[in-house]
Amino acid sequence: MVKISFVGDIMCEKPLQKCYQKHGDDTFNKVFEKTKSLFAESDYVVGNLETVFAGKAQGYTNHIYCFNTPDSFASALAESGIDMVTTATNHSLDRGTEGLFRTIKVLKHFGMDFTGTNKSKKSKRYFIKEINGVKIAFLSYTYGTNTHETNVILSEDECYCLNLIKPQTYRLQKVEGKISDSSGFVGNLKKKLSKFITTENRMRINKLLHRQYNVSRVDVLCQEDKNEIYYDILERDLREAKENADIVIVCPHMGGQFNAEPGEFAKHIAKLFVDYGADFVIANHPHVVQKHEIINGSHVCYCLGNYSISPSSVYLLHDFKPEYSVCYHLYLYDNGKTAKCTFSVLKIVETKDGGLTVWNVSDLYRTLTDNEKIKLLSDVQFIQKRFCGSSTPEILKEYEIK
Repeated sequence: MVKISFVGDIMCEKPLQKCYQKHGDDTFNKVFEKTKSLFAESDYVVGNLETVFAGKAQGYTNHIYCFNTPDSFASALAESGIDMVTTATNHSLDRGTEGLFRTIKVLKHFGMDFTGTNKSKKSKRYFIKEINGVKIAFLSYTYGTNTHETNVILSEDECYCLNLIKPQTYRLQKVEGKISDSSGFVGNLKKKLSKFITTENRMRINKLLHRQYNVSRVDVLCQEDKNEIYYDILERDLREAKENADIVIVCPHMGGQFNAEPGEFAKHIAKLFVDYGADFVIANHPHVVQKHEIINGSHVCYCLGNYSISPSSVYLLHDFKPEYSVCYHLYLYDNGKTAKCTFSVLKIVETKDGGLTVWNVSDLYRTLTDNEKIKLLSDVQFIQKRFCGSSTPEILKEYEIK
């Protein structure tokens, strides 16, 4: 039997980095220390890396949407038992191609496998890991990069370094809910003020004033985007991976932001990967847990949530509990066939100075007061229902997907 576990978005935002600057490397080790025992039960653990390791000279994270993290964070990840990270995300180019290539170097230094970014044109666009005789192919892709924040557009000769689903654009999302009017005197005043007040500070001001500070976004599928998808490349990648492996797992970075349900783009891409031969599609990006479903016999997870994020980050919307995530466990027979799928529920606990600890809720439960236990059970049932449509009246280490 082979057990592979998957966790969601791995981030290191400003609150955590400020804590690190104050307390040193132990800050990062504490983030992951409580999940070590859970990971020790798996043969292989995979996470989605939402930052780069571009080095101190490139400037560490000082922006809510653009990241660069100290190398010691990668060391803590490796020490915690995470074996591989998917590196094709909207943050892959937060420090340009130099940051992308240095991230590959850092991951290799700490003995971590990766897939989604490539050092050279000769690099395989997928990664195969043999575990107990079972060959498993992992592929990672992103819907795009934050070009509206970084202005980094890969040239045709550079595109090999990042696995993209489509060209780098930013027209995939529409907002949900009401947005304040941007026309007239008030709108013009806001535009002028935006030149002097950062996005983060505007959010903080609106939050203090109990005004709307952020909105959820759902991924849409317009005909233009549908036409631009790299169908031939994706099909070729999966076909080649399937020829060389017993099972194919695709980990796309796609979806909206804080949205209740997967959008049309995510649904289209998930079905596309299944049609091209994926046995599992395990996606991330929306920052909240989304549903699991089976499409033509293949398992699809639209979002596992946040494995590591700062709950105090100003832009987070808390309606769907972004401090919780799912650790998805895949059990395979020795012939590569699926035995069962289960999941654990994880929760991020943040200290006043920005430190984080990720807990398996079954361990956290034992440390709480009676009232805190009632609240935790209610939250866990909420996450269960979002992920698999039902819940149980107890806190368990793993829940089986029927």
